[in-house]
Order: sequence, then structure tokens, then C-alpha cells
Amino acid sequence: MLFFVDLSEVAGNSNLLIKILYLLPGLGHYAVMIFFVLSGFLVGGSVLRGRMDRKFSPSLYATNRLTRLWVVLIPALLLGAIWDHSRILLFGTSGIYALPPGSVARFAVSPVAGSVMFGNALFLQGILTTNFGSNGALWSLSYEFWYYVLFPLIVLAFPAEEGGVGYGYTVLYVTTSLVVLFFIGQQRVIYFLIWLLGAAINLAPETSGRRARVWIATATVALLLVLAAVRHKPITYLPDLAVGVASAFLIFALLCSRARSRSGLYSRTARRLADSSYTLYVVHLPALVFLSAWLVPLRRWQPDVAHLAIVAGLGIFALAYAFGVAQFTEYRTGAVRSRVIAVLGLH
Repeated sequence: MLFFVDLSEVAGNSNLLIKILYLLPGLGHYAVMIFFVLSGFLVGGSVLRGRMDRKFSPSLYATNRLTRLWVVLIPALLLGAIWDHSRILLFGTSGIYALPPGSVARFAVSPVAGSVMFGNALFLQGILTTNFGSNGALWSLSYEFWYYVLFPLIVLAFPAEEGGVGYGYTVLYVTTSLVVLFFIGQQRVIYFLIWLLGAAINLAPETSGRRARVWIATATVALLLVLAAVRHKPITYLPDLAVGVASAFLIFALLCSRARSRSGLYSRTARRLADSSYTLYVVHLPALVFLSAWLVPLRRWQPDVAHLAIVAGLGIFALAYAFGVAQFTEYRTGAVRSRVIAVLGLH
């Protein structure tokens, strides 16, 4: 959408292939909903297991979460500042920033200031500050971080065993949870329900067998139908919740299957790419906005064959750029985490 005109401006926009091309980017918001469910399942599951085994360490948990986030986010903010300052210096605020309010690709001119960067580093975007510069993808990190804070507080409010925590601690955790809920605002609280769907999968009864294939097929079809149904509706809580429910259903169905991925080229490639996915999410947009300001300063392109090839090349560039950055950030997360844990003397 940074490079192509809106669908209404496409010559021959009734073409099915063109409609599919324009459909896919519109699913980006719902992909974040799926991610929230996955995050709840994985991170929430680790909290639940640690609590039930009476091995949950708040300090170790905080260290694990913050190193996971900051090792990638802080370099991403610095790179974003370079891209945005360079774009403003060379091209001003023309291009996608000058589009009419109803345009799909229109960007608000967000401040590229140190205070905004600091607020984003503390996950306060959308609460006390705006997203940093052109990096609109950072919106979801403030949701994710505060869910990491909220869920352990809620879990710790319940005793792991009879007599496990006193009344005073329960009051403290509940009060702190309420303060956090009030601080982050209504929208984040509503989306927390989607995150909790993922965490709840860990409490579902275990099952397996041939019926798992039916579960998987049914859940996949359900998710696809929900995505197709919500695509043409305004982004509201109900479609987002529907995507969250369908995603949780699909994850549970996959867990019911006895099949396991086999080692091979696909498995290794998928794992390698997945290990740089967070980096891709937080670094790609400022670079592509810079390229958009450079390549399409006046009018975005028609989706013809030549320009589709160019944009495909830009997509490959974005993947390669993120993969390169990940070599120095995301792939080093384990080493950085181990060093911090050793310095702090955590176990």
C-alpha cells in the first residue's frame, strides 16, 4: 500500500487477482490478533506452569521478557530514527504523508523526538506518547508488554497451594492489577481478552487420536471463514475477538495431533526465519517508508507487471534487511539474556 494506488483507483479493479492482491495487506491487523493468541499460549503457558510447579520467579521472568523485547527494540528505534531523519532531510513530508485522510496508505506525521523514542522504549506508545516516527507497527508492543505485566500479577493473586500466599499479598496483586488495567486504557483491556484466549489453551484437557485431523481441518476452515467475513468490515472489537477465538481453536486442534514436524530444509528454513520475525516486524516500516518517499514522491503506482516486480524486489530487500539486523540483535538474545542473568545473580 506504500507503493500502489488504492483499489478504487486501479484500472480494471474488478479483476479477481487484483482484488486478492489488495486483500492480503488488509489482513495485517488480524495477523496481530493471531499473534496475541500465540503469545498468550506461549508466554502465559510458561507463567502458569511455573506457578503450578511453585518455581515462578518474578525477577527471572522480568529479565527474560525485557531482554527479549529490548535487544531488538532499542536498535530498531535507533535505525528508525536514522531512516526517518534521512527521509525528512531529503524528501520532506511529501508522498504518503500528503495523501487525503481516507487513503489506505496515509501516514500521520509522528514526532521523531528523543522523548517519543524514550516513551516507545518504555512501551508507552498509545498511552502517554505516540508511535515513534513512521514506525506504526510499534503500536502492538505496548499492548504486548503490559500483558506480560498483567498476567503474572493476576496469576500470583491466586495461591499455588493451600495457604500459599497470604491475604495481604492477594490484595496487593489485585490492587496492582487494577491500577495497571486503569493505566493502559479500555482498548488494551479488551484486547487482553484475546491474549487470555491463548493462555487458556494451556488449561484445556489433553486429547489426541484420529479425530485430531478433523479438528484441524474444521479449525482451519473456521479461521479462514472468519478472516473472509471480517475483511470488509471496519476494525471493531467483535471481528478481532472472532479471529482470536478461531485462532485459539486452531492452535488447540494442532496440539491434539500426534504428528510432529520432521527435520528437513523446510523445517530449518522456517525456524531460521521465525527467529528473525520480531526484528522484521519492528524494523521494516521506516525503511520502506523511506523508499516510498524516494521512489513514489508524487503519485503511487498502478499494480502492473513491471511495478509488481519492483515491489516484490522491495519485499525481498525488507526481508534481507531484517535478517541482517537480526544477526546482531534477535539471534543474540540468548547470549545477552544469559549474561544479564549471571550479572544479576538470578537462577
